[in-house]
Amino acid sequence: MEYDIHLKNGEIIDGTGAPKFKSDVVIHKGKIIGIFPPENGDVRNVSDNHFLSSFTAKHTFNADGKIISPGFIDVHTHDDDNVFLDPSMSSKVSQGVTTCIAGNCGISLAPFSYNGEVPAPIALLGKSDVFRFPRVKDYKNHFNNNPSSVNVALLTGHSMLRVEAMNGEFDRPANSTEIKKMVDNLQIALEDGSIGLSTGLAYPAANAAPTSEIIELAKVLPPQNGIFTTHMRNEAIDVIKSVQETIEISSSSNVRTVISHHKCAGRENWGKSEKTLQLIEEAKKNNCLDLDCYPYTASSTMLLKSFVKRADKVLVTWSDKYSDVSGQDLNDLAKKFNLNIDDTIDKLYPAGAIYFQMDDQDLNRILQFPGTMIGSDGIPGDRHPHPRLWGTFPRVLGKYSREMKLFPLEEAVYKMTGKSASVFGLESRGVIEVGNYADLVVFNPKTVNDNASYQSPKLRSEGIENVFVNGMLVWENDKPTSNRPGKFLSGKNFS
Repeated sequence: MEYDIHLKNGEIIDGTGAPKFKSDVVIHKGKIIGIFPPENGDVRNVSDNHFLSSFTAKHTFNADGKIISPGFIDVHTHDDDNVFLDPSMSSKVSQGVTTCIAGNCGISLAPFSYNGEVPAPIALLGKSDVFRFPRVKDYKNHFNNNPSSVNVALLTGHSMLRVEAMNGEFDRPANSTEIKKMVDNLQIALEDGSIGLSTGLAYPAANAAPTSEIIELAKVLPPQNGIFTTHMRNEAIDVIKSVQETIEISSSSNVRTVISHHKCAGRENWGKSEKTLQLIEEAKKNNCLDLDCYPYTASSTMLLKSFVKRADKVLVTWSDKYSDVSGQDLNDLAKKFNLNIDDTIDKLYPAGAIYFQMDDQDLNRILQFPGTMIGSDGIPGDRHPHPRLWGTFPRVLGKYSREMKLFPLEEAVYKMTGKSASVFGLESRGVIEVGNYADLVVFNPKTVNDNASYQSPKLRSEGIENVFVNGMLVWENDKPTSNRPGKFLSGKNFS
């Protein structure tokens, strides 16, 4: 038999957290069909009864001295439109990412049918012309006809449902008729292939929504195996209350829940992760509750006055009115404009920013927490993006696992692969196992590291050798290939 791809002499970290082992991997027709140790050629695990220890492959890759792992799953992205604008998805495949969960923080490219002015943070996804998908099935069909190099799964944004159902009157609780419309639209989105609901309760579009409104929507999810992810109402002074609110939503609706990019923002809140993680650990005994995190002490989103007040330093990443301010310090711009900070924000808005506001000890504690998943929260539309867009996953492998030894390499990979696939219900992905889809990354454990910085945020990482998506090579020799094998994933197989 001649198979498609043979990865030779590598060490496999299979995505379960188990110790690595020396083995070859054979790929055929988009799936893993053989795993066997190279020393004696004996078959360890195969799906093809005709598989022989002596076979040929169309393409052979020598992974000697390298790790073969499942492709990384970025559980928190805003790549809804980026998969179309840049189908090579270089910012992701260069890190070893093979699947992106889009539609986070309450904002999604679909479903949305609204012609009025949209509130923050919806503009993070682009201008009004990008919102061209009234239903999730429209987005799905467009992706299937114009695939990218990565797989994509789509959450339904609560803010999109809310703005549409309330006809832009988002600064109040929704009434029963409006909630019914949101529930109906969410139900349709799930039937179309959405994997769940996301909220951005910290933002103007959703901040007026009471807990009861979210619970009514969350109750729609369990019958369809949908997941609930939340950018909580407050990640600063009321972060503990917000975790408690999230636990209430999860418990009241019996929904699988993920706290997005968990953090304790603002100096006066440093150290509160001890309490929040204690609450999460206790709640996990009776609820399906998880969290994700990115490995940086600065956050990034829209330029908002309430966020600026708690940050030690603010870098402006973009402004619709002033394209030349990207990467500049907000204080410096205020001096340049001869304005106070609030008036400077008004002058720049709509705009984006990077906020330096978290503590290393909190970050380390959250990253180390058992089962914490990794999500970049990168914003691809930023002219001067946060370095997490290009560096998140190699940074975890290099800085936090190899150098700081916060956790073994096997656990680092688990946080990016098997754990994520299990939580988000991505069937036959996230683990190197015969019969699973061949989403794989080959990396050098001695050199893998991020290069992107706040000064130069688009530098590619080191040590990512080869990336395969559905059995096709999408990254080699430090550049993307022309292959676009990504699939739209509905992800309804929760374990």
